[in-house]
Amino acid sequence: MLRDFDNDKITLVKADGTVAKEGVPALVTGEKIFTADKELSVEVGDYILRALPNGLVEKYEVTDPKYYDVGNAKDAHYQIDVARAGTPQAQPAVVQGITNNFTGSNSRVNIHSIDNSTNVSADFSSESLHDFVEQVRPVLSQLPKDAQDIVEAQLITIEEEADKSTPANKMRVFSALQSIKSVAEGASGNLVAAGILSLIGALI
Repeated sequence: MLRDFDNDKITLVKADGTVAKEGVPALVTGEKIFTADKELSVEVGDYILRALPNGLVEKYEVTDPKYYDVGNAKDAHYQIDVARAGTPQAQPAVVQGITNNFTGSNSRVNIHSIDNSTNVSADFSSESLHDFVEQVRPVLSQLPKDAQDIVEAQLITIEEEADKSTPANKMRVFSALQSIKSVAEGASGNLVAAGILSLIGALI
């Protein structure tokens, strides 16, 4: 059965939004995910992303990661119980000082789709990524201190992709945006966080 565990490739995102590992061979069956990657540091509350051929990305929340060592090291594996992560509700209006001016093909995304998938099929343009960073970075000081460092690290990742001469790595940008989104959602009631969420919604 272990040979079937490389049917899919998944990305592990920690609860704080940090991308822990990409391209992990796995088998996704809906409510369970199997992987023979014994070094995977997966915990309850983490998220697993699976990119689909049609450009959509499935998002699962880890509810119970179980490690099985059946007495034969080569057959050891994880059986991870998961739940499909729902789409966040509409966010409050943008705070003054953050202007949402993103346009383009990505605006066609169905935010409240029934399948809870996130559309990342469109390319992220260097201009839109730089605009996002330039609007978020000046207001970071208005976020909780523990959130500032996480968001800044992800902004650096987005800048790196925006500065490339080749098209940005969509999965890497998406993961960074998801990380910032998780932090902003955790700062409930913060108007700057609400504005950041609105900007992210325009990108993905």
